[in-house]
Amino acid sequence: MRHVRTPVRLVLAGGGPDEPEIRERIGKLGVGDRVELAGRVPDERLLELYLGALGVYYGPYDEDYGYVTLEGFAARRPVVTLTDAGGPLEFVTDGVTGLVVPPEPRAIAEAFDRLYVDRALAKRLGTAGHAVLRERVPGWSEVVARLTE
Repeated sequence: MRHVRTPVRLVLAGGGPDEPEIRERIGKLGVGDRVELAGRVPDERLLELYLGALGVYYGPYDEDYGYVTLEGFAARRPVVTLTDAGGPLEFVTDGVTGLVVPPEPRAIAEAFDRLYVDRALAKRLGTAGHAVLRERVPGWSEVVARLTE
C-alpha cells in the first residue's frame, strides 16, 4: 500500500496464524490508515465487501483453483492477480477480466491505481469476469444433473 498513489484502501478478510505479524508489518510500514484487517467475517459482510470493492486482489503462489477469483467475478469486480498465481490464471486474462502483474509490490500498486483512475476499465473487466464465471463454471443445477446422469 505504500506504493499506491491513489486513495485506494485495502480490506483483508479472513484470519489465520499470521495475523499478529501482518498487524505489526502494517504498523511498521505506516499504512494503518489505508489497510483494514477485517478478520473472519460472516457471509453477508463478505458480500458487502465484494460489492463495495473497486477490485479484488488475489495473489497466491501457484494456487490450484482460486475460489476468491470466482467470488470477485460473481460480484462483477475485476481481479488483480500475479503472473505466478497458478489456477486463477485459468480465469483472469490480463486486460480482459482483470489485471495480471508480476509478484512485486509496485506492480500490484500500479494495477490498483489504474483501476482507480479508469473506473470504466474496472467496470468492463468486472463485467467480463462475470461473463466468464457464467460461461465456464457450472451452477448447482448443472452439477446435480451431471452427477445424476
